[in-house]
Amino acid sequence: MDVWILRYPEPRSRPGAAWKMIILQRTADGEESEIDAIEIEARSPTLEEIVTHQLDRGRTRLVLDLSHVKHLDSSDLAQVLAAFKQVTEQNGALGIANPNPRIREILRITRMEEVLPLFESVEEAAEQQLAGG
Repeated sequence: MDVWILRYPEPRSRPGAAWKMIILQRTADGEESEIDAIEIEARSPTLEEIVTHQLDRGRTRLVLDLSHVKHLDSSDLAQVLAAFKQVTEQNGALGIANPNPRIREILRITRMEEVLPLFESVEEAAEQQLAGG
């Protein structure tokens, strides 16, 4: 079974530039390939919409890569928690990879780290997802 990685974009290089959330497929042998890129502009799709799009395509093992995310506010946390619930209701799995120390501390303070599986890297998260964990 494959794992699908939702990679948030790097910060914008210039004001007004569009962002793209990259969707990668990672196979059991560790091969990764980009399969989709979702434009994120003024009216961004929500994380829930992006996850729904993946679930509708049978992609139930997801990794949310936060390597380029510097901060999460309360509405971001609510979206991540809603996405986790949405995936688990479909008998899937959602792991959070690469949270920086600040985000990890926010997840600890809010006790969300007790609910959300956190991983130091996409590779670690994908291995756990592929193992059925």
